[in-house]
Amino acid sequence: MKLSDKKDGHSWHFIQPGGLVQLKINTIDDILNLKSLDQKLWIALACPVKGLEFSEETLNLLDTDHNGRVRVPEILEAIEFIKKYFKKAEIIMSEGSSIPLDCLGDEKFACGHSPLDSAKSILHILEKDSQMELLLEDLSVTDKLFSPSVINGDGILPAEAVDNEFAAGVIKDIIACTGGLDDISGSKGCNREEFSSFFNDLRAIKSWRNSIQSSESEENKLFFLKTATDAAYQNYTKVKDKIDEYFLRCSITSYDNLVALALRKKDEETAATENLSEEQLRAMPLALCDESGCLPLTKGINPVWAQDIADFVKLIVTPLFGEGKVQLSKSSWQEVVKAFAPYETWYQARPENSVSSLSVDRVNEILMSDAEKIIEAFLEKEEKHPPLALATVELRKMLLLRRDFVKLLRNYVSFEDFYSYDQTAIFQCGTLYIDGRSCDLCFRVLDGAKHATMAPLSQCYLLYCDCKRPSENETMQIAAMVSAGNCDNLIVGRNGLFYDCKGRDWDATITKIVENPISIKEAFFSPYKKLSRMIQERIAKSAAEAESKVNSKMAAAVEKPKETATAPEVKKFDVGTIAALGVAVSGFAAVIGSILGIVTKTWWMPPVFIIGLLLLISLPSMLLAWLKLRQRNIAPILDASGWAVNGNVKINIPLGRFLTKTGIRPKGSKLDKFDPYAQKKFPIKRLILALFILTLLVCALVIIAKNDWNALAAWKKTSSAVMGFLKKFVGKAASTAPQS
Repeated sequence: MKLSDKKDGHSWHFIQPGGLVQLKINTIDDILNLKSLDQKLWIALACPVKGLEFSEETLNLLDTDHNGRVRVPEILEAIEFIKKYFKKAEIIMSEGSSIPLDCLGDEKFACGHSPLDSAKSILHILEKDSQMELLLEDLSVTDKLFSPSVINGDGILPAEAVDNEFAAGVIKDIIACTGGLDDISGSKGCNREEFSSFFNDLRAIKSWRNSIQSSESEENKLFFLKTATDAAYQNYTKVKDKIDEYFLRCSITSYDNLVALALRKKDEETAATENLSEEQLRAMPLALCDESGCLPLTKGINPVWAQDIADFVKLIVTPLFGEGKVQLSKSSWQEVVKAFAPYETWYQARPENSVSSLSVDRVNEILMSDAEKIIEAFLEKEEKHPPLALATVELRKMLLLRRDFVKLLRNYVSFEDFYSYDQTAIFQCGTLYIDGRSCDLCFRVLDGAKHATMAPLSQCYLLYCDCKRPSENETMQIAAMVSAGNCDNLIVGRNGLFYDCKGRDWDATITKIVENPISIKEAFFSPYKKLSRMIQERIAKSAAEAESKVNSKMAAAVEKPKETATAPEVKKFDVGTIAALGVAVSGFAAVIGSILGIVTKTWWMPPVFIIGLLLLISLPSMLLAWLKLRQRNIAPILDASGWAVNGNVKINIPLGRFLTKTGIRPKGSKLDKFDPYAQKKFPIKRLILALFILTLLVCALVIIAKNDWNALAAWKKTSSAVMGFLKKFVGKAASTAPQS
């Protein structure tokens, strides 16, 4: 990477672990100046909100456009937020989930209150005035912060927040009349607009009530029951229709008995209904009609209407007709209707507004009390208080940035955590244990189609596994990179155990393998393994074919024994074939003899020939593996997971060995080599001896062949050559020996 001639005013520190040049974040100034860092030097330009081992709440807060990804502009917005609302931004460089109060700034939030004032208000509600820091847990105590009894600054006053019992009752009246508004606590309350409208409507009712006082005679006519007239009229409106119905029934009964019987039968059918509801009872007659045609006032009343009739007697009948009246005639009822007629006409002219449902007495009671002043004072407190709902959101964002932002940058601007020995990257979802190794580089797979396209470009050996937790009915898919050991036993269907970052264990099953070289050592043996596998497959195929032929012949012999017995005998070998095979064997032997003649000219050529032959077979595979191992790059895998990686995140051989570990016995442990079930060892010593004798025989045959198959002459030449070599060797040894 080239060094620019321009300087942006801040001195940056770059590192290159694993060959990847990246920024090292050391101080708060590195974070606050990230806007001036060329984005071509950022390792990532976007990361997904889901599928990472990182706080999804924090990522959702950063994802301001809610597109499911956190992009560079949103990171820069968060940095501006830190600059604006933190008085001491360096607090985010240390681990923790709390902010000391002296680190909170004085700049006001959009709600109109500063972080410091909002934090103090929250601590006051929680009765922690002496606490000098705001904890993330403090904002989680919603039962206290958002209790209806707390002034929370949302402009809505619930009845529970007012400590005066009468004033709280008036707020309930406001809610009943206007419908109320939802407080952030979930309770109903009123705001200033509803409060003002309610009391204006009360005054309108009061003004209408006082308009009658201009004429005393008219007032006496209207309020014939004095102060009890309003309450009496409310009861009169309740029972009027039912009493009219009663006297109508009595008139019909006296007019036509058949109609009376039909009505009574219908009432009896209704009464016989099981689980009779209150509504059905209220629809039934007020009382049974008798010959007198009078309404009983004390006995025989429909039980649902008994209380209303008792109030009717107390408020109206007794004041008008005196004590002890036990029944009401139709003429007396008409007197009651006539008495209430002027009041009813006047009452119907009452202003229609939100408080029309309140009685005149309740209106007067509220206006004569100091409830209006009390409620207004509480509304002023509510309006001046920092709005907890908005302030809590902003303070929570500050606390989450203080806890998580630096870690995110070390997995976004740079991949410091991934290349460190004691940290894990946020895209590493856990460890897979399978086939005697642990794979620490595991990715969560959310889009299998993208992985199918991108994963082969990584040049990594990948295991795709389905993971399940039956106890919790959870499933997920992972991709694990294998960078140590061999792939002999890694096949689709094998099972392993996956541990996520929370330490929970999952059943893992291989569903797909992306094959690439794992190591150079494995590549060396790869051709021989392939050859062995090919030979085994060929032998198995030939054996299967032979077995099939034998089975078919046996079946034919059983089904058609005569035809099989009379079938002509087939010649097993042809003379021409035998001759051709003899020529081929002779030619092959001649070639081998010439090669051995060249190889055995000197003593060092046979091992060199063997090594050269091995390299000739294995070197191409090793070279290809070395090139692919140098190209291992997890950027395509991350791109398939929703990242936008800005460069090559390579996995070199040392890092690969660190990410996948094979089983090693602990230091100081002992291995008992005794195995009662051990198989017999391969006779390696006998094999070496046989190969040595065979080599001597081949060499002897070659030497004899060079001497025109004269064994005696070959022996003499060989003996003289060996003796000459020994004399030279002894002479050199004597000349180099120290003189005594």
